[in-house]
Amino acid sequence: MQTYYSFVHPLVIIVILNWNSHEETAAAVASVRKLDYPSYRIVLIDNGSKPESFQAIGKLADEHTELIRSEVNLGYAGGCNLGIDLALRMNAGYVWLLNSDAVTEPGTLSSLVRRAEADSSIALVSPLIASLQNPLELQNAGGRFNPEVPAYTLNKQIGTAMEWSLKYPDQIVLLGTALLVRVAALRRIGGFDPNLFAYWEDTDLSLRALKAGYRNVIDFESKIYHATDHPESRIAKPYYWYYMARNEILFWKKHSSRRKKLHTLWWAYRTQLGFLRKNRDKEVLRRAILAGLWDGWLNRTGAWKPDRNMPRVLARVIESHSSTV
Repeated sequence: MQTYYSFVHPLVIIVILNWNSHEETAAAVASVRKLDYPSYRIVLIDNGSKPESFQAIGKLADEHTELIRSEVNLGYAGGCNLGIDLALRMNAGYVWLLNSDAVTEPGTLSSLVRRAEADSSIALVSPLIASLQNPLELQNAGGRFNPEVPAYTLNKQIGTAMEWSLKYPDQIVLLGTALLVRVAALRRIGGFDPNLFAYWEDTDLSLRALKAGYRNVIDFESKIYHATDHPESRIAKPYYWYYMARNEILFWKKHSSRRKKLHTLWWAYRTQLGFLRKNRDKEVLRRAILAGLWDGWLNRTGAWKPDRNMPRVLARVIESHSSTV
């Protein structure tokens, strides 16, 4: 069935980041190649993967799919920035950042661009994000940053998302799972903050867009499907807990006013105390959380190093505190 559009089709650079996940990446690319949008180019970024993973995704390259190789892992932020830089050089209209563990419906990109083209004040657009394993389960429908508290709240309910869009249009923050970004906005606010490396970089980009006077919106007419990360699988990912602890602190330091900074840092600290309590029997994860707290307080950035640790005496005090809060 032929689809008709009432808008011009700006070039969209679709950035998919591979890090030792070539099978998932291949599935994401296969779904992208079924899009009904007529003007896009796929850019695969290999982010310092093992040779076998890089060689596998190399087979996906063709006249419509470019492969960029980074010899080192630049994190989600730095890796995606390679694709963003290419989009800037090509004078594309948009960048679509699609996670390698996500798949799209054929009409998703058309709907996202249509939503963005309707209003030049829109910087970021996200589809609804559903579970790949359970398509009826919604993972995310946007979030809200309330500068008065300040507080950041994620949301999985369409009704709540619609209400927020009407009542708080200047407070919407989006996940980077399948994020369409206007290139003109990127020229003003820049790409992801490489200091965050991974996690919280999308929240930071959303907030910088809002501060620059743009709006971020959910397109309720489109959807992608994202692999659900089972909680038990995170036991094998201490880096996840490290980045979440460290980058939350770095985020609030960056975006809180001087008057409210202590409040937000205390909130972030109490959040991590809860994670320490839940993982009291998992030493590797506890160490990663404590190292993240320590490095966040010291403004350390970059990649997680497994040998990083919070000073032992301070770690004992904090772990003791976590059991009483």
